[in-house]
Amino acid sequence: MRWVDTATTHITLHFFAELALDRVDGLVEAVGEAAAREQPFPLRLGGLGSFPGGARARVLWVGLVEESTALAGLAANVRAAVARCGYEVDSRPFRPHVTLGRPTPRFDLAGWRSEVAVPVALPAFTADQVILYESRNGYHVRSRLPFGIGVERRPAGTGRPAR
Repeated sequence: MRWVDTATTHITLHFFAELALDRVDGLVEAVGEAAAREQPFPLRLGGLGSFPGGARARVLWVGLVEESTALAGLAANVRAAVARCGYEVDSRPFRPHVTLGRPTPRFDLAGWRSEVAVPVALPAFTADQVILYESRNGYHVRSRLPFGIGVERRPAGTGRPAR
């Protein structure tokens, strides 16, 4: 198993395969405006799953204990802001999760599933910002977009690993 770095665990609202540097500021502004309209809300992770399901899983994840209308609304607002900036938005339904790891070919997925058959529930936490991560040799914070406030920007190339 290739486990993710817990310092950068996150719930993805939108994924960009490529993002032109000259378009980042407009995107940060649009998503920052969406985040500024939000209020912090509680979330609680629990329950394990994989993408795709079955023996060929490529991603193991933990989901939410219960659906969050606040998170679904945030995701819809972020996707709308992304679309207004001219980016294609994934048409699949939003499925909030935190990636735990990616199985290697030798990973015993069936054994793992039987070992963790007990329910998993983690402490609640408060979502209070959207973070634009840059994924180049690890995750680096590009911008923090707090709920109900303004925008903290970092110039290109100055992001540091999230902690």
